[in-house]
Amino acid sequence: MNFRQKAFFVVSALASLMISPGAFASSRAELPVKTIQSSRPPYIARISGDTLISISLPPKLLALDMNAENSIASETGDFKSARYAFPNTVVPQEVVHNLARIYRYDRRRDVPIVSSGGDWVIAEYFKAGSHVPVARFRLLGRHVQRQEQLDRSGRTIKVIAIGWARQSAQDDDDSDASDLGDRPAWIRVFKVSPAGKRTLVALAWRRKRFVEAPSTTDQPDDNELAFGLPDGTVKWTTKAAFLKAQNIDLNAKMLGESAAPVAKQ
Repeated sequence: MNFRQKAFFVVSALASLMISPGAFASSRAELPVKTIQSSRPPYIARISGDTLISISLPPKLLALDMNAENSIASETGDFKSARYAFPNTVVPQEVVHNLARIYRYDRRRDVPIVSSGGDWVIAEYFKAGSHVPVARFRLLGRHVQRQEQLDRSGRTIKVIAIGWARQSAQDDDDSDASDLGDRPAWIRVFKVSPAGKRTLVALAWRRKRFVEAPSTTDQPDDNELAFGLPDGTVKWTTKAAFLKAQNIDLNAKMLGESAAPVAKQ
């Protein structure tokens, strides 16, 4: 493949992943937003006045932010493009001339899970000058599918899986809702050992079993749920108390003030 062909495919991929105008809306972006595109280095950026709103680029251009969880291979063997936004800070447009300067700012980094791009992503938040994420979520549009709580080294110490599953399901990706049993789980909290072993430590479950299988993302009313331990003990009397005790962020606020709003869960 010659350079021109490769550049075409890279730019096409970036365009398919470009952040939609409302995805990282900012109250400061009162000026018209325009899109600029470059092939050397390849990126597509959204600019408002002299401010960089967001930028999509091949992740190796900012390789220090790459880790095992956010580096997703494409069908061609390359890594899927990364999308950066800056919800809590103002980033000057001139950083596009020296992309490594993006490291100097607080930033949200999204990577699409599928090659078609879209809004199914792994989203992380990095503090200025750091390459260790302080938050990681898997998002499907307005729905938080998974939250990972990280230690200071970036290691996952707790996984919160959101979506209907059997209470006994150990895999947070278990999406078979055909037989959820007597206490269908809506939120499952797993503690993760240094060796990577997951142990279910808390959950929110439906008090009654389903007559018909729901979609995994059908959101329940709070009064349908109980909050407690894997043995069925109800430990928290309210959803708010459960979320606070387990540090669960259903609205992905840790991704920044302009994180896409999440539907009520």
